Amino acid sequence: MSADETVRCFDSIESAQDFMKVLADTVLDSIKDLNRDQQAALQDGLNRQAQAIDLAIFKLKTLGCHVHKSRIILNDLRTVRRLILSERQPRERTMTAGSF
Repeated sequence: MSADETVRCFDSIESAQDFMKVLADTVLDSIKDLNRDQQAALQDGLNRQAQAIDLAIFKLKTLGCHVHKSRIILNDLRTVRRLILSERQPRERTMTAGSF
């Protein structure tokens, strides 16, 4: 991916939200896969590998929490942006809209 493509991926709050959705889904899929791998490692008696997988699962869950919080923040920013843009409307237009 070129630098220009990377910039376009985050040129709006909505595109960042889309990315965070993909990241959240990937984190969940990875946790499911690692849970299966951990069970297989435990069945094969590979305790050290199972512990390493457990650490990876913990880190993915931590990442998932951060992604969730980031998605909430992005949603808040989108709401604030909408409020700011509507405040920039001409005063007469706002007054007319409120009289309905």
